[in-house]
Amino acid sequence: MEKQRFDKITALYCRLSRDDEYSGDSASIQTQKAMLKRYAEENGFTNCEYFIDDGWSGTNFERPSFKRMVSEIEAGRVEAVIVKDLSRLGREYLQTGYYTEIFFPQRDVRFIAVNDNVDTVSGENDFAPFKNIINEWYAKVISRKIRSAIKTKALNGEYMGNFAPYGYAKSPEDKHKLIPNENAPTVKRMFSMALEGMTCSEIANILKEEHILTPNAYLRDTERVTNSSETRKFHYAWSNTSVKNILSNPIYTGDMVNRKYATKSFKDKRLIRLSENEWIRVAGTHEALVSYEDFETVQQRISVKKPFAQPNPDNIFKGLIKCGECGKNFVYKKDITSKKDHKYMCSWYNHYGKEWCTPHSVSVSVIYDLVLNDLNRHICFVNTNKEAYINHLAGFSDKQSSDEKVLFQKEQDKIKKRLSEICEIIQSMYEDKVFKRISAERYAVMSQNLEREETNLKERLNEIQRNLADKAQQTKSAKEFADLLEQYTEITELNEVLLNNLIQKIVIHETSDNNENSIISVEIYYRFIGKVKV
Repeated sequence: MEKQRFDKITALYCRLSRDDEYSGDSASIQTQKAMLKRYAEENGFTNCEYFIDDGWSGTNFERPSFKRMVSEIEAGRVEAVIVKDLSRLGREYLQTGYYTEIFFPQRDVRFIAVNDNVDTVSGENDFAPFKNIINEWYAKVISRKIRSAIKTKALNGEYMGNFAPYGYAKSPEDKHKLIPNENAPTVKRMFSMALEGMTCSEIANILKEEHILTPNAYLRDTERVTNSSETRKFHYAWSNTSVKNILSNPIYTGDMVNRKYATKSFKDKRLIRLSENEWIRVAGTHEALVSYEDFETVQQRISVKKPFAQPNPDNIFKGLIKCGECGKNFVYKKDITSKKDHKYMCSWYNHYGKEWCTPHSVSVSVIYDLVLNDLNRHICFVNTNKEAYINHLAGFSDKQSSDEKVLFQKEQDKIKKRLSEICEIIQSMYEDKVFKRISAERYAVMSQNLEREETNLKERLNEIQRNLADKAQQTKSAKEFADLLEQYTEITELNEVLLNNLIQKIVIHETSDNNENSIISVEIYYRFIGKVKV
């Protein structure tokens, strides 16, 4: 061997990714370092320096230590690069080939892949390009297996995050299951405050004043997770965004939602957000901290942009009244022609005129009396016969519900089993195509049919899960609303807190004329039960 120039270094490059761990590759970073050190000592390489990328995919050449090594080579400070095998350098054959065939030779850098018997000082290795192609194919197969495994976990409703969401902890028995922790009461209280009409900013201020740890601060103290942008003096710094992130997360309904994001391919690791119909949602995987009805009500409340103005104590229906024609909010308007009564009118008509909506409105006194009377009517029914009231709201018999639930659960189990089989079949077919056991044309036809079946099964599975959730919630919702009303004997005066506790929304339709009388069509949607006739 030629004597190494003393002023240059020998770069010992090590890499290990999660893909390699999944494939059963036992060459840990420690093992690679020991092998390369022994090889360097036995073959007279001196001035050695390690370049290590732990946890980086071989298809990604933006690895920090690899880039640092390339910078050293470009500066002329590297004599040789030694790796365990070609796959450690990379698993993308074009990029790997560029470095081994062009970049290293142009800069007089000797390249050695120990286990592949590649040494550029001995001349070109004809097998190296084929080895690079095999490494890339291997990365593609492993990526497909990982995607399949992740999809199966998602369909099984397993939690796959590094840390549990705020308000939950990972179960000691199964890290893929969530259980409520000491922050669960705080999450429940946040939803309650939002239901009472508080904004995200108002909720954040209350949590800040009460010195409740933020999610990041809680992780920092319990999991020793640090965030360079958050120092210890900000451990109670709740913000509008942090509150909204919790209030808009469907995981608090007891459902597991996975696969919101995906990478474009095994080469391109950039995440793209998938459309909502591509998400995998499994109902009832863990204890809920908020009901479906309350969660949906909160989404409507937090989506309303509140103006930065002094609160109006007369505007007790703020955010509750919707236009039945365009769907937008009604706004509170003072009537300059009447000092006693004011009105609510469509915000789009108010801002953009009749081209966008019709000029319908309702006076404050009319909507006030209508809601007050309807609430007292429901309260009267509850106090007279609560059980009959609940059964009326539920709208079906317990036996019918039980029979339907059994059928839905059986069909759900059958679909999950078939989806798992389809994943395994497609994976097996892909390997058969690669090894020429089936033709590419036959693979395309078969995989297309299986993917069509998979799409149909997923749609049906989502429908079943929604039905199961609806059946479970229907009676529960009726009871929860009856329990809310039971605390009242008669309401004599309305206020904003009471309205937000009992009402989801009020829809005002266009005024119609009947025998010279104007009729206003009003629909009241109550929390838990929606619009009902009693």
